[in-house]
Amino acid sequence: MDGKDVRLAPMTAQMYHEYYREYRSDPDLCFDKGDFAEFAYDPEWVDRYVRRQADPGRRCFAILHGDEVVGELILKDIVPWERATLSISMKHGGYKDRGFGTRAERLAIEYAFGEMGVKVLHADAVLTNARSRHVLEKVGFRETHEDGRFAYYEIKKEEWKERS
Repeated sequence: MDGKDVRLAPMTAQMYHEYYREYRSDPDLCFDKGDFAEFAYDPEWVDRYVRRQADPGRRCFAILHGDEVVGELILKDIVPWERATLSISMKHGGYKDRGFGTRAERLAIEYAFGEMGVKVLHADAVLTNARSRHVLEKVGFRETHEDGRFAYYEIKKEEWKERS
């Protein structure tokens, strides 16, 4: 899947290792900033993570800028022809505010509605993560509710078709 200088490709174990070697934790993803901890690359942890991703209810993609893995995008909780949930993470702050996440999310939405045939795509964001919430709304998700920790979003296939 291609979107200008960003594309999505199925994530491989090698790509996961490339991604996590340079991954830096984002304090915006912490509910309590006092819980923030720097990420330390551990090949065994990555191998376990890769095994957990091998689930028929998930589709894991590398967000590529050229040949570089700059992020991870997962479609999870997939109920074929009905719904899925989008999750996205960038490698570190140097890849934020450059449009990579926005383009990746648009590609994922097109894939979910076009290739997977889902009718509704869900997403969530930590309430304090204003950047993620802004991108979700920019690509067409609408907030459905909050629970004190997360804001929950959805976009329906027919809404997306009207926007496209």
